[in-house]
Amino acid sequence: MTASRGNNVGSSRPDADDDGSTPETVARVELGLAQLLRRAERTTAATTARTGGHDLDRSGYLLLHALRDGGPQRVQALADRLGIDASTVTRQVVSLERAGRVQRSRDPHDGRAVLVSATADGRDALHAQRRRRATTYTTVLADWSPADRVLLAELVERLNTDLDAYARGTSAD
Repeated sequence: MTASRGNNVGSSRPDADDDGSTPETVARVELGLAQLLRRAERTTAATTARTGGHDLDRSGYLLLHALRDGGPQRVQALADRLGIDASTVTRQVVSLERAGRVQRSRDPHDGRAVLVSATADGRDALHAQRRRRATTYTTVLADWSPADRVLLAELVERLNTDLDAYARGTSAD
């Protein structure tokens, strides 16, 4: 079974003659992404309320994810990896440090530099949130075919890559 498309408020069905190059298609993508972001936030809030969990905000989640994947890192490396400026990462690190989810320490290779690393509590919070999100999306995508789920993952990854390239002023190719 393929994904249900009946809940796309404000979107229109694709025209049989639409080859994807029309302004209407771009408008559908733009509106769909705006709705997706709003629904993702709403879904996170609903999951938190249902489970009684204390979810990380999006910035904390992404920062802890970057630390999980890359290990302890300097603020500038985190900023580069996340595609945001170092001052924003510093504010996020301070917030996560106050919550006991990251710690800062001197870089053993350069005593002037600071490394940020996830604490056990930060790793646990990330793991718990990933588990909650996986449960949510497993439920939401249950009626999608495996091929549609794989395609969605590939297209989301491609969109993220292309958005990063656009923000850098480069081509993703």
